Amino acid sequence: MRAWVCGMVGAAAAVAGCSGPPAPDVLICRDVVHRLCLEPLCAQVTFRLGVGDSCESALEQRTGCAADDFTFTAPPRERVLECRLPLLRAGIDPDQHPDCADVGETLDLCTDVAQWLGASP
Repeated sequence: MRAWVCGMVGAAAAVAGCSGPPAPDVLICRDVVHRLCLEPLCAQVTFRLGVGDSCESALEQRTGCAADDFTFTAPPRERVLECRLPLLRAGIDPDQHPDCADVGETLDLCTDVAQWLGASP
């Protein structure tokens, strides 16, 4: 039931947020990294991803989205978008710090995305 509710909420958020062409992969990647790296860093980011003051540049290098021609391969774009939803619960403003529980949910439930970001398997 929880998955269904989350799916419906996510679908509603996706529909409400859609206007114009889809964002390029590089911008989606950089948005995920930016949200994870907003100060103060959540403990999950510090410990699971092993980053500190240079969080954004470190994660952009690890994921490949430091390059302007970045495109998703593994994990696929749809998976990253799905796993990004908890990071948007606090608000869609790019500078709105996600709740650390939502950051934890993203890293715990999306192990493939967490590993792509540099977490240990």
